[in-house]
Amino acid sequence: MQITFLGHAGFLVETQHALVVVDPWLSPQGAFDSAWMQFPRNHQLAPMVREKLERSTKERFLYISHEHKDHYDPDFLQTLTKRDFTVVIGKFRRTVLRDEFETYGARRIIACEDQQEVPIKGGYLKLYLTDSGTNRDSALLIQADGKSFLNLNDCKIHDRLPSIVAEEGPIDIFTAQFSGAIWHPTCYDYTRESYVEHSRQKRASKFEAVARAIETVQPRAYMASAGPACFLDPSLFHINLEPVNIFPRASELFTFLQHRLGGQTPRLIEPMPGDVLDAGRGELVSLAPERVTEENVSQYLRSYAAMQTRVFRERRRNLMLEEVDRIHLRLREELQHKLNAFSLADRVTMPLYMGLIELPEQLLRVDFKARRVDVVGEVRDLSRYTFITSAADVVRVLDRKLNWEDFLLSFRFRASRSPDVYDATLHNFIAAEVEDLRAMCDGVLATEARKERTVVTAGGQRYEVNRYCPHQGADLKEGWIEEGRYLVCPRHRWRFDLQGDGVCPTNGCSVIARCLGKDEEKRPPVAESQPSV
Repeated sequence: MQITFLGHAGFLVETQHALVVVDPWLSPQGAFDSAWMQFPRNHQLAPMVREKLERSTKERFLYISHEHKDHYDPDFLQTLTKRDFTVVIGKFRRTVLRDEFETYGARRIIACEDQQEVPIKGGYLKLYLTDSGTNRDSALLIQADGKSFLNLNDCKIHDRLPSIVAEEGPIDIFTAQFSGAIWHPTCYDYTRESYVEHSRQKRASKFEAVARAIETVQPRAYMASAGPACFLDPSLFHINLEPVNIFPRASELFTFLQHRLGGQTPRLIEPMPGDVLDAGRGELVSLAPERVTEENVSQYLRSYAAMQTRVFRERRRNLMLEEVDRIHLRLREELQHKLNAFSLADRVTMPLYMGLIELPEQLLRVDFKARRVDVVGEVRDLSRYTFITSAADVVRVLDRKLNWEDFLLSFRFRASRSPDVYDATLHNFIAAEVEDLRAMCDGVLATEARKERTVVTAGGQRYEVNRYCPHQGADLKEGWIEEGRYLVCPRHRWRFDLQGDGVCPTNGCSVIARCLGKDEEKRPPVAESQPSV
C-alpha cells in the first residue's frame, strides 16, 4: 500500500488491485468562498489525480468524507471527463452530497451506513459515521495487502477508537485532524488577551485529543493532515501570522506529542503535497520538491497570496443602496423561516442581533421566545448575541451559492456574546439550513432521551453521571479526568465539573453528576491529562 499525500486531508491510496482517492481539494479557488486556501499549495497535483481516476487499470474509488468544501471540491470533480469509477460516501440524514453525486454521472454510488464495508480485491474500505446536529462526517479505514490506514480527517469518533482497534487489529498508518476548523474565537470581538487564552485552550484540547487517540490506536506512524489551511484574502491574511491562534502547524503538534507521549511516540510524519508514503515501511519513499518550513513559511505565504490576487479581485462587488435594502429584507425572511422550523427556540434565552455593515441602524432582532424577527435601531439587551456581516457576503447564502455553515467558515463576519457562554442550540440555529432544522432538533431530543448512567472516579471519589454527552452523544466512558474533578468528553473536549453537579462551566450543560463517596477499591489510577501546551 502506497499513500500519496494530496494536501490538507487528501490522499491517493494505491493497493495492489485498487486505487482510492480521498477528499481531493485541489481547486485554485480554495474553499468557503475562497476564504480558505490549501496549505501548502497543491493545485499542481490536479493533473496527476485526474489521470489516475480516469486512466488507471485498477479498480477506482472516490471517497468523500463529508460536504465541507475543503474535502468535497465540486469544481475539481467537474474537470473529470471520464467518470467510470465508484463514489463512496456516508449515508447522512442530510442528503445534499448524495443528491449531487446522483447527477454527477459516476459508474456507481455507494452511500454507506455506519461501519459498512465496501469490498475491494485483497481487502475492504470501511466507513465510520457521525451524524448529529450540524456535524455530518465520516472516517475511513482501508485494509488491503495486509496493511491498514485509518483516516479520521475531521470526524469526531475518538470515543469509538477502542472498539475499532479491537475489531480491526493493528493500524499501520493513522491520521486525524490536529488544527482548528471553527469560527470561534477567530471571528469574535475579544481583547487580545482573551483571544490568545481561548486559542491556547482550544489548541491544547485538540492536541490532547490527538495524543489520546494515538495512545489508543498505537499506529506505526502518525501522519499530520487536515491541518491548517491558509488565508490569503487581504482581509484575512493576518490570521496566518498570529503568534497564537487555533491553526497551529504540524511542528507545534509534534513538539507536544514528543513531550506528552515520550517513548511511546510513533513515527511522526509531516508530508508535503506529492510526498509518497509506503505503509509497509512507515516512511516517505518519495519527496515533492517544494518544502515549507518554519524558516520560510512567512515568505512562502506572501508569495502564495500574490499568486492568488486575481481570485480576490474578482469576488469584490459594490452594491447599490436599493440592493442592500432587498438583501436586508431577504435576510429577515430567512431568519423568520428558520424560527418557524426551530422547535427548540424556547431554549434560547437571549436574543440574536444580526446586522449588515451597510445598515448599522437597522439591526434584525431575533426573539426566540416570541418567535419573531424585528428591525431595531440599536442593541438594547445586556444579554445578547450579535452577528455583523456585509450584504455582499451574506447574499451568497441567500442565493444558495453557499450554505450557512460554509459562510460561517468563510470568517467574513464579526460576532460577540454576553455573557461569553457557548449556546449549542443557538449555534445550531445559525449554522443549519432551514430544511434541516426540524431533523436537527429531533436528533437533539433523541440524544437527550438516552438516560443510561455510568460511574467514573476522580480525585478519590466515585461519581454517577449520564453516560452520553448532552452535546452530540459521545460515550463518556471513553472520556478522561482533568485536574481531579473535570470529566472530559472525548469528541469535543467539553469539561463537566464533577464537583459542581456535572455542569460544563463554558456552556451550562450537565451530565448530572452525583457523588457516591470515596473510592475504596484498589484499582489503577484514572488517567489524568498531561500539562497543556
